[in-house]
Amino acid sequence: MRHLFFIIWMCFIFFSSCREEKKGTVRPIPKKTEVKVKSTKKVVHPTHFKLKAELKPEQIPQVVPGPGYLPDPYPDPHPIDPPGYISEPVITCVGPPDPLPKTIRDSIVNFPTLQASFGAHPDELLKYIDYKIANSMEWSYLMELGIEGKIYIRLLIDVKGKVREVTFLKFTDKQMEMLKNRLNLALLGMPNWNSAKDQNGQNVVSEFTFPLRIQFD
Repeated sequence: MRHLFFIIWMCFIFFSSCREEKKGTVRPIPKKTEVKVKSTKKVVHPTHFKLKAELKPEQIPQVVPGPGYLPDPYPDPHPIDPPGYISEPVITCVGPPDPLPKTIRDSIVNFPTLQASFGAHPDELLKYIDYKIANSMEWSYLMELGIEGKIYIRLLIDVKGKVREVTFLKFTDKQMEMLKNRLNLALLGMPNWNSAKDQNGQNVVSEFTFPLRIQFD
């Protein structure tokens, strides 16, 4: 009797365990998770370009010069002539006219009746050069070394009063040659001169030679 009861009890435990396995929840297989990397590329909206295109000229910010800005008192009122410009020919012979000049140097009048001049006063030329080179790095270097002397310069001036060529004839001190490039740019960019004139009052091509004294007071 005891053995029969034990067998029935074991069967009950076995069937109850089988029912629990059927009722058990099935765990789903986890899916692979994808890691999204944020892009560092900046995305520009198309309307940004539209806003830039719709700006009016008066809406564009203007550059305002600082408090230390000084306007150039010698602006060039005339644009630079295009390359290959040849001045008006000057015929100086009696009889059949000379062939037309091939370059501007062929029209030079060596001894014009009225010499070319710059400004209303003879000192205007030196004031202009002093304004252009006075506080430059080269000027400060020469002043520190105490180097003084003269630079002999020759300018080629056409019938419109434009400086077309600069020739440096002599430097009394070799150290002063460092001013050559700065002087060349300043003289070629000068406002128009009063061109030389012949005996008939016509403008002619001429050369103007002058000494430039470098001294420090």
